[in-house]
Amino acid sequence: MPFILERFYIQEPIKAFRFLMDTLKLSMAQSQRYINKGRVVYNGDILGNNDKNKLLENFVDVLVFKPNRLGVKAVFENDDFIVFDKPEKLLIHPKGRFNHKSLVDEIRSHCGNDASLIHRIDKETSGLVLVGKHKDSIRELGDMFAKNLISKEYLALCRGYLSRDFCISVPISTQAKGRDLSIRSVFLGENLNGNICTKDSANFSFKDSKSEFEILGHIFNNTLLKVRLYSGRTHQIRVHLHSINHAILGDPLYGCEDFKVREYLDSEFIEGGNFTCMSDSKRIEYFGASRLMLHSYSMKFRYKNINYFFKSPFSIFSNS
Repeated sequence: MPFILERFYIQEPIKAFRFLMDTLKLSMAQSQRYINKGRVVYNGDILGNNDKNKLLENFVDVLVFKPNRLGVKAVFENDDFIVFDKPEKLLIHPKGRFNHKSLVDEIRSHCGNDASLIHRIDKETSGLVLVGKHKDSIRELGDMFAKNLISKEYLALCRGYLSRDFCISVPISTQAKGRDLSIRSVFLGENLNGNICTKDSANFSFKDSKSEFEILGHIFNNTLLKVRLYSGRTHQIRVHLHSINHAILGDPLYGCEDFKVREYLDSEFIEGGNFTCMSDSKRIEYFGASRLMLHSYSMKFRYKNINYFFKSPFSIFSNS
């Protein structure tokens, strides 16, 4: 498992954040986040947001990330960055105290602790992910991504028959955490629990988002799309297609009944690692496919005066 509870003995009293900085070689901000995520246990209590200055004595237990090699394929690697081809149903990074495997296992095992994700894709989405290998490339590639200088295309198989290329520009907002099904983003104008989401709706902060869709073909009554993003909102492609009643085939969050979403979440995200993933047969029954039919297909950018263009094999229909 990625996180192992490890006991550290303390020679002299020390504040919690300073202990983490010295022992795990974290920055002050990283130490605070580590505490906020509940990864430090002292005298049987999990330290919280206001405990960074807690004076530690004798010993403390810390959830330490121990990466395991997963065998995720690297499409390309040089001294500055590496491109992985992430399989579906794999988390991109650990969540809180969860012991689920993630792509970060492979990144840290392959590249060491200095490497960092340049961008993220959903757990359910497969395909290309860019990783910087040192602080200079992380900073430069991250800046390029923020400025939309890294072009990415996705392939999606959506429900229903669409006949013309189209563009969707619908603002999207995340929801306040801790509420029922708050993992789902909402779009402007969505009917949420009997209320229409408007720009003045409380607890929402809608941001502009734009996606372009090119029709590649049809499979039965489903439409295969190539997608280009012009913004990077949470679940953007999934939400945009849901907003026009053409949710992605196999989507366990959007375009399906709430009770099915809750069952999916209960089976996939349970603390402690004692969980049973939803079976492929149940996914097909509930969501129409054994996986989310969304694939990070291609990536193109120019770095250090060299043009790079990567494509991931199109295996979106395997085991579906």
